This record gives sequence, C-alpha cells and structure tokens, in this order.
Amino acid sequence: MENRILFKSRDLMQRLGIKHVTMDEIASQLGISKKTIYQFYKDKDALVMAVINFELEEQAIKCQHTQEIAENAVHEMFMILEDIQQLFKNMNPMTLNELQKYHPDAFNRIQTYKNEFMLRLIKANLIKGIKEGVYRKEIDPEILAIYRLETGLVPFNSQAYPFSKFDIGKVTVQIIENFVYGVMSLEGIKLMEQYKLQVANANEMVDNDLEIYTHK
Repeated sequence: MENRILFKSRDLMQRLGIKHVTMDEIASQLGISKKTIYQFYKDKDALVMAVINFELEEQAIKCQHTQEIAENAVHEMFMILEDIQQLFKNMNPMTLNELQKYHPDAFNRIQTYKNEFMLRLIKANLIKGIKEGVYRKEIDPEILAIYRLETGLVPFNSQAYPFSKFDIGKVTVQIIENFVYGVMSLEGIKLMEQYKLQVANANEMVDNDLEIYTHK
C-alpha cells in the first residue's frame, strides 16, 4: 500500500503540480481513506519528501547506468539529453517553484543532490571528454560543471521563460545543447550529429511501420 500511495502521489504531482495535489485527491484516486495515507506519511511534507527522494534515487541510478554503458563522453551526454526530454514531457513546470515555496526541506534535498551528485557526474563527464579528445582540451571541468548546474534552473524561471509561451522541456534541452556544443571539439560535434541521425532514422522507421500497420 505504501508504494501505491507513493507512485500515485508522484504521478499526480508531476502532472498537476504539488500545490494542487491534496491528501483527499490522492485518497480518492486510490479508493482509500486519508487515514490510510497517514499511517505511512504523517503529513503532506513527509509525502512530498518521499516522492522527491524516490525520484532522485531513480534518476541517480539512470545516470550511473548511462555512465557505464556510454561509448564516450558525448554519447553519455546525448543519452542524458534524451532522458531529460522524457522526464519533462509530462511534468508540470510549476513543480520546482512550488517546492521552494511550500516544501523547502524537499527543495533543499534537490539542491544537495544537485551540488553533490550531479556536480561529480558532470565534472567526471567533462574530464572524460577531454581525455577522449571529444571535448576541447582548454576547458576547466570544475568551472563549467558549476556553470552547467546553475543554468539548469533557468528553464524554471517563469519571468524569463513564461510557462504559457515556452515548453520547459524544449528550453531545458536547448540550454544543455548550447552548453554541450560549446565544450565539444570538432570530433565531438561529429559524434553528436551521428547519434542524432541514428535516432532520427530509427524514429522514421517506427513511423513508417506504424503507418503501414494502420493502413492494413
């Protein structure tokens, strides 16, 4: 039951935003009483923290797996970009702002994850890319890793990118791509274009197969 509550809460918070998800709504969606929820989570703060911890742990596992299977530093960054597009596809853009305003402990948990785990991950990727020759040798991994992390919050700035006008996923990918292309060598850029072409060709094949199937 605890996992059912956690997963349903996560789904609702991603789609609707954290502020608009109440214990009543979660209980109604699951067909249980609020009392049942409180057996596992003492209040909404505790539930939100559980959701954030689960999400961060899942993302950490994905990032570590990507790091292990990547052919090179550019391939690793390319796969991370693909994951980010999927992550933001159904995410309410107000989520981070609501966390900061209404659940500061959960927001601080994200900040700690960013400043520790993500900093190590990005710095390691930059060092790896320099050694492989796919990133420019003159870049400073520590300076640019910090820069990359700080720009990661820019898409959530509704004054700079009003959510009514901009898609948060597209903004995020554009900013990361600008960063990645800025650190890559000519060899790295060639690799990135190859990976993009491979995905585009694969998607085209899927679309063609789907069209053939629907016209049968």
